[in-house]
Amino acid sequence: MKAAALEKYTVRDVLEYRGHPQLHRSVDSASDIESALALMNRHDIVSVPVFDAASESFVDIVSVYDIRDYIVRTAGLEDEVAHQLLSGRPSGKHTVLQDAVAQVVQSRKHASPAISAGAPLADLLRLFTTQRHHRVLVSGVDPRHLDAVQAAEVPTGSRKRGFSVDSGCSAASFGDDESGGRAAVCGLTQYDVVRFIQHHNHELGRALDAPVAAVARTHSATKDGALQCLTVRDTTLAALRLLRDTHCSALPVVDADGRLVTEVAGASLRRLSSGTLGLLGRPVLAYMFGLQLPVEGPYVVHDGFSVGQVMAGLLWTNCRRAWLVDRDERPVAVVSLTDILAHFM
Repeated sequence: MKAAALEKYTVRDVLEYRGHPQLHRSVDSASDIESALALMNRHDIVSVPVFDAASESFVDIVSVYDIRDYIVRTAGLEDEVAHQLLSGRPSGKHTVLQDAVAQVVQSRKHASPAISAGAPLADLLRLFTTQRHHRVLVSGVDPRHLDAVQAAEVPTGSRKRGFSVDSGCSAASFGDDESGGRAAVCGLTQYDVVRFIQHHNHELGRALDAPVAAVARTHSATKDGALQCLTVRDTTLAALRLLRDTHCSALPVVDADGRLVTEVAGASLRRLSSGTLGLLGRPVLAYMFGLQLPVEGPYVVHDGFSVGQVMAGLLWTNCRRAWLVDRDERPVAVVSLTDILAHFM
């Protein structure tokens, strides 16, 4: 690992630091996609464990990105979107959001990865950075033996989106426990690990002083190497398809001068319903306004930022990514949680 100080830590250390390792927000495999999206929206999370409705056994974890890819691949979606755009009302036909969550699970090529609680932290970082998973399952841990440690050293943030990014899905103290007595399932997100690393920032030395350019990436680069962007005129459906094709969790939206306006992310789907599918045919800003999504300015950084500053900023603002912009506020690269974790490998 680039940060030798992290070599002594294990997956269990991250679990103990976070506390509440059991995933409490879950859905039945027979539940429809719309219900799963509503649950993720309610708790400001982007993935949920899925249990078999009959046996109550754990099936897998499904993310909003899995749902995004499933939706845009579904035949008949464009017909429903066009009907709602023209008539202003649903067609009354079965929509993709009424499909069962089990169908999303079956459509994926790979199951969620798992790791032992005793594994080195480096192994966990590899799962997140090489395979680019959002959350991994943790085996070999009894949630009753872990203290609910509170990370007081991590800022609570000046801008809260729900309870917190991702970690809210596991915090039993928030109440509204929907586990229903099911078998304990433990997991960790990228955000959990970034918080853990930030907690140990005093041990990391110069690794935090690297310039932001050392971690910034153009994951969705065009043929000439530039960052792939959306314009304010692009439809949301076109944006979702581009997200799928580029394997990105978000893309920047720019104005006519190329300046950053907002971002379109998979998480933007969480308020979508069968009756609002028509909004997918509208420009991205109209979609956001139609679903009453906050059109906030994304987290922006410049060349002068260090990795440590960007990491602290992501935690402070409860954001999943930062956009590196030039002097004219044009986006040139992105720094995701994955990129932050990869920096320490």
